[in-house]
Amino acid sequence: MKNLFLATCIAAGVSATPVAAAGPGDGAYSSAMMTRATTLTRALALHVHFNEAQYLAVKQLHLNMLSERRDLEILLNGASAEERDTRLAEAQQRYETELSNLLQPQQLVAYQSLRTNFTAHRLK
Repeated sequence: MKNLFLATCIAAGVSATPVAAAGPGDGAYSSAMMTRATTLTRALALHVHFNEAQYLAVKQLHLNMLSERRDLEILLNGASAEERDTRLAEAQQRYETELSNLLQPQQLVAYQSLRTNFTAHRLK
């Protein structure tokens, strides 16, 4: 009886799909979106040093932001440029607020400096 139970447990363990190997919400996003979120998170992590939990939270935030932007672009396809700009600006503000809530004060300063320098560089 013990052998049968042990064999059943081993068979169940071997055939089980490793659900924990995937990140939170990975199945809901395309591979292109996952790649873009990873690239954004890594680029930001070069300047604003995250701990592991922050890295995962920021990556999820990037996934949410990219998904929301995609959904808004589809939803506002026929809308006026003013409405589209307003809604995208609101989404960007939500992203900024959520990111600010994730960061420590020194990280927030580094992020704001990076953002200012990037914006100034892009305007030249």
